[in-house]
Amino acid sequence: MSDSMSAILGARVRRNAAIRHRPKIAATVDPLLLKVVDAWLRKHPAFDRSKVIDEALRLWYARLQQKAMEEQFTSPSGVDAGEWEAWRKIRDAAASQRLRAPNDA
Repeated sequence: MSDSMSAILGARVRRNAAIRHRPKIAATVDPLLLKVVDAWLRKHPAFDRSKVIDEALRLWYARLQQKAMEEQFTSPSGVDAGEWEAWRKIRDAAASQRLRAPNDA
């Protein structure tokens, strides 16, 4: 086998190994939920429990991020109300200037 072919195959094997190398976990789950998952999997053979758990964890993480953003945008900013008002005036003036028709200038 040529060196270049060997390098290509080696890279492919390493990439596939990296994809397959996923941490294994053990978890205790609600038996009714597991029953529902297994019933769904029987109808969707392209999936397995790991993919269902991956999706559940993605949704959980997305919910955490959503809650963090809601908290960030609803908590007090600590900026003085007078400063907010000054920025609103600057913003409104800039928007008005940009939206003015060319022959209004």
